[in-house]
Amino acid sequence: MGLKSAVRYVLLAFFILNSQFSIPSPAIAQDTASADSVVAPWNSGGSFAVNFNQVALSNWSGGGENTITIGGLVSLGSDYDQGNRHWANDLELGYGVTKIGDLGFRKSNDKITLVSKFDYNATERFLYSALLDFRTQFNDGFDYNVLDSLGEPQKVSEFLAPGYLNVGLGLTWKPADYFELLLAPLSNRLIIVIDDELSAAGAFGVDPGENLQSELGATSRLKFEKELMENVRFNSMLNLFAPYEDITSIVVGWENLLGLRVNDFITTSISLDVRYEEAIDITRDDGTVGPATQVKEALTVGVGYSFR
Repeated sequence: MGLKSAVRYVLLAFFILNSQFSIPSPAIAQDTASADSVVAPWNSGGSFAVNFNQVALSNWSGGGENTITIGGLVSLGSDYDQGNRHWANDLELGYGVTKIGDLGFRKSNDKITLVSKFDYNATERFLYSALLDFRTQFNDGFDYNVLDSLGEPQKVSEFLAPGYLNVGLGLTWKPADYFELLLAPLSNRLIIVIDDELSAAGAFGVDPGENLQSELGATSRLKFEKELMENVRFNSMLNLFAPYEDITSIVVGWENLLGLRVNDFITTSISLDVRYEEAIDITRDDGTVGPATQVKEALTVGVGYSFR
């Protein structure tokens, strides 16, 4: 079994185990029903959403192209909370494609994000913390502006190329339920590029020819999650990683999501993701190549459902 398949099975097993742990046995359920003071330590839930957009034109004087956009997002969570111990696990899967005119479907969204954080109360507002943050994608990504010798678009990414695994130990300040700040001065960031061609090119900051690169550094994570008003929720997470080898070369990841629920099934969301990493060269909008701030904005309307 290859590394790619092994990672997929690990992700699946991780959440199956958490789901099993979070479901009480009949005996425990009876005890809970007979004693109101007993609270199950596990709490699991999630949501999924599907969005679809189509524009069809025929003899349209204003011009334009026929378009079809299909996307989906799944969020799963399993949290443990008992006494001074807190363990939060979140898995987010997203994928979307767009077809413009006579061109084939092209990927517009693709992400796998797994975050697991364990906290132990030091005081009421400060917690000792251990963080695991893993990120990659499902499918190949292409640069359609660059063609190879066969006239095919250049492949620039795939599953586990890149993959990012960040583990850290530190302290969390949590003055309110909706806000927390983690400082983890003991952190290790692992960059994975399993594709040999991308590895040979030194893609995503790995040394040419290497599939893995390890960086020791410090992690900082600011998280804000709150319902601003009825049916309007805002989530924001800012992740910073500073490698000790080059402390000023800070890796930035900032994710924002504003969700608006029309009713139990119709949802609207606006997302804004910002990334910057000095080691990654990008073909900029002006045609030059080098590090650049990456920005992705999306407005979606679709059908969604939440469960807990």
